[in-house]
Amino acid sequence: MKKHSRSKSIVIISAIFLVLGFALFKLDVLGLVPIFVIIISFFMLVVHGLLHLSGRKDGDVFEAYQEAAKTRGIALEAGLKNKND
Repeated sequence: MKKHSRSKSIVIISAIFLVLGFALFKLDVLGLVPIFVIIISFFMLVVHGLLHLSGRKDGDVFEAYQEAAKTRGIALEAGLKNKND
């Protein structure tokens, strides 16, 4: 059996919930709940889709943020060292 990446699974589930939210919104069912479902599933779809496309298939959003902050810190430190030399 093939192993699917975590981000890909979340993207597929988010897409299903997005379509379901639009269907509920179109049918005018459950008041404001479909709007919240649409917003949350859209942003989950975008974030995890970008994670999957960038190669972080099993990574977490927080891990990606920590690595980006670490990379930025190293770049800033290197830039300050070059100015001082």
